[in-house]
Amino acid sequence: MARALVVRARATGRRADTGPAPTPRAVSHVVVLVKPEVMTAGSAADALAEAVRVLGQGDAGVLRAAVMPAGDFLGRGYLLLHYPRLHRVAADGPEALSSGAREELGALLAASGTGGAVGAYEAMTREADLSPAALDERCRAAGIRKLGSGSYASVTELNGRPATVLNGFLPSLAAGYTGPGALVGLLECHSHREIDALRGELLGPLHPFHAPPASLRGALGALAREHGTGLSEGRNAVHLSAGHLEGMFQAWRYFAAPDGEGVGSTAFGRSLAERGVSPAAVAALAADHNLAEDSGETVSPHGATENLPRAAVLDRVLRWAATGKGLGT
Repeated sequence: MARALVVRARATGRRADTGPAPTPRAVSHVVVLVKPEVMTAGSAADALAEAVRVLGQGDAGVLRAAVMPAGDFLGRGYLLLHYPRLHRVAADGPEALSSGAREELGALLAASGTGGAVGAYEAMTREADLSPAALDERCRAAGIRKLGSGSYASVTELNGRPATVLNGFLPSLAAGYTGPGALVGLLECHSHREIDALRGELLGPLHPFHAPPASLRGALGALAREHGTGLSEGRNAVHLSAGHLEGMFQAWRYFAAPDGEGVGSTAFGRSLAERGVSPAAVAALAADHNLAEDSGETVSPHGATENLPRAAVLDRVLRWAATGKGLGT
C-alpha cells in the first residue's frame, strides 16, 4: 500500500489516496502526519510502511492513507490549519496569546529585561540577512520556553540587540515543506486507547534519535539514520493528533472534507452532534481562536483539551456550547 501510494503521488504530482473508510466507533480517532524530512525520494515508502507497522503494534489501526507533495500540502493551507495557533502566534505575536500564555510571557520579559516580544515573522523583518534556518538555530541555542498551547518564546537577539521571539522555529518548519520531491504521508487511525496513551507510549519523545525503538519517532529515527537523514526536535519525523478536538478536525480536513463530508462524519463530530452541539458551534472551534471561560480567562480550545480523556473533552465542549461564548450559537 505505502509503495503504491508513493509511486502514484510522484507520477501524478497530486494526492494519492486509498479511498473512503467507515467512520470508527472507537475511543480515539486521530491522524498521523509523516513529515517531509523522512518522506524523501529514497525513503518515503519505507517511512510510511514503518509508521503503519508501529501503529498496528501499538493497537492503532489505519483506516485510510494518503500521500501528497509537501509543496501542495503547504500551498493549500494544510500546514497552517494543522498548526493554527503556532502560525497565529508566529504571525500576530503577543496579541494571539491566551491569558495564561500572556502571564508566562510577562514573567519572562520581566526576568529578561527585553521589554517586549515579537512573532517569528516580524523578527524575520528586523534583520536583513536572517534566514528561517538561522532564526530557528538562534532560538534553539537560546532555549525555547513553552508559554501555553502552540505558544513558545526564546530570549535571543536581533541585529545584536536582546529580543524575545515567539515561535521562532515556525518559518524554518514551514520551509521544510518546500524541498524538491518531498512528500507528506497522512494516516487516518482509530484505537481503543486514549490519546494520552497513544502520544505518551506510541509517539515517543520529541527528538527521534532519543525515542524508544518501538515508538513512531524511534522507528522513523532509525530509518532516517540508515538513509543519512538528520533529524532534530524541530525536524521530528511525525505528528499524532494532540487531542480529540484536534484529531476531529484533522480527520475531517484530510479525509472527510475532500469526499464532500462535514465534520459530523468524524467519530468525535458525530458524538457532539448526538449531544445537540450545533455545526456552527463545532466549526467555531476549528481555528483554535482564544475562547473565554466563565472566569474571564481565555484558553486555546485545542490546547485546553490536549491529552484529556474523550469523555472529559465532550463535557468541556458541551459546557462551551451551553454558554455560547465565541461559538456562534
